[in-house]
Amino acid sequence: MIIFFSSNLKSVFYDYDEMMIKLGIIAAVLILGGMMFSTEITALFPNTSASLTDSLKSDFNNLNAIITDSAENRLDTSVDKTIQSVSDSVYEGITETGDKLVENVNEKISEGITETGDDIKMGIVEPSKSSTEIIVNEASDFDPFSFIQNIFKIN
Repeated sequence: MIIFFSSNLKSVFYDYDEMMIKLGIIAAVLILGGMMFSTEITALFPNTSASLTDSLKSDFNNLNAIITDSAENRLDTSVDKTIQSVSDSVYEGITETGDKLVENVNEKISEGITETGDDIKMGIVEPSKSSTEIIVNEASDFDPFSFIQNIFKIN
């Protein structure tokens, strides 16, 4: 049995018919591969021209533009997400700080109103107690008969 790619090249040249069969098989594989992947090759390298260097240069420029646009879009999306995340965090921090500040101010105002109310109440209750004591003392010492006699008494 003959090995397809023999390391002994002399055997290939001795048998001319076998060499032609091998070359035919290789050519058939290349032609079939080219036919099968021609659409993919055309999609990757759409600019085919007579000049190979111009064609390759144009194709690589197109691939470079596609890759650059994709990278820019991903970068823009990533930056936008980062900015949105930072903005949300800052907004939440400001909102929490504002809520705490309003809560503290409301607490202080409530305490101030309570203290002022207590002071006013004490200011009213204490004179009221002393007035009540004076009235009770005077009323207990009040003798209506003496009062009426003193009115009609002539000096």
